[in-house]
Amino acid sequence: MTALASALRAVAAGVATWLLIQTLLFGLVQAAPGGPAAALAGDFATRETQAAITRSYALDRPVSAQYLSFLKGMAEGDFGVSYQYRRPVTDLIADRLGPTLALMLSALVISVFVGRALGIWAATRRDGARWVALAAAAVHALPVFWVGQLLMLSLGLELAWFPLSGMSDLRREPSGLAGAADLAWHAVLPVLTLSLQQIGFFVTVAYAKARLESEKGYVRAARSRGLTERAVVWRHVSRNVAPQLATATLNHVGMLFTGAVLVETLFAWPGLGRLLTGAILSRDHPVLLGVFALITSAVIVCSVLAALVQARLDPRIADEREVA
Repeated sequence: MTALASALRAVAAGVATWLLIQTLLFGLVQAAPGGPAAALAGDFATRETQAAITRSYALDRPVSAQYLSFLKGMAEGDFGVSYQYRRPVTDLIADRLGPTLALMLSALVISVFVGRALGIWAATRRDGARWVALAAAAVHALPVFWVGQLLMLSLGLELAWFPLSGMSDLRREPSGLAGAADLAWHAVLPVLTLSLQQIGFFVTVAYAKARLESEKGYVRAARSRGLTERAVVWRHVSRNVAPQLATATLNHVGMLFTGAVLVETLFAWPGLGRLLTGAILSRDHPVLLGVFALITSAVIVCSVLAALVQARLDPRIADEREVA
């Protein structure tokens, strides 16, 4: 299979998966108990009030017509208007995307760097240091919400080193370097919470790949030429671990988004996670579907890129898919 054919096949599969997921999400949102009218009208509203709200938002149309409008809007990049905020969903997402990306990218850089270094170090030790891999797997399995609460209690409440919520001090509203320092200070606990779980994942990936590489002939040949152990590890083993980490990172975007949503809810971080949580509570369907569409798009694009990168690095993968 040529590289172009492999890319087209991956893109087509990604588009089909995206459409399927959006259809399922639309169905789940429609089937959920309650509705926007009940949430907007309040607990003591009359049926007439709820009916008027339903008509004003065109929610009385057949589900099929709403679904077609939903697909048309998605194709045009228009997610509709939020029931709760009375603003276009694209504007709300644009306002909240920056804080979420800052949180995710900070945690990703820290977790990849630390996980790669720790995993390779453990895998290339004489004793294999399997305890590091086991500890990493245990840390990765910890619920991120529980880790965040533990850090809040210890570093936020008991020691009072870091603030517990938000991304700035609203009482002073610092700017310039003081504002950047205040932002970094508020970001410590959320980034640390998200990083700890991801470090466990990347340690496991780096450890497994580095163990395989350290047993290959080119590593023994490098040692026989008199290279130091440090040079063997970081010039040869580490270089061959990097592609595996790159594809693992791309495939891990979904977990990063999930962790970010929970962390933002816990620390009142004003990103997509808090927007999504508020939309669920208020039955704000346009916001729900818009945020889900963005997240699934990012996950699928990264998965397609991971498949293409992996096929590029190892052409045998493309050949196996062609046979299948």
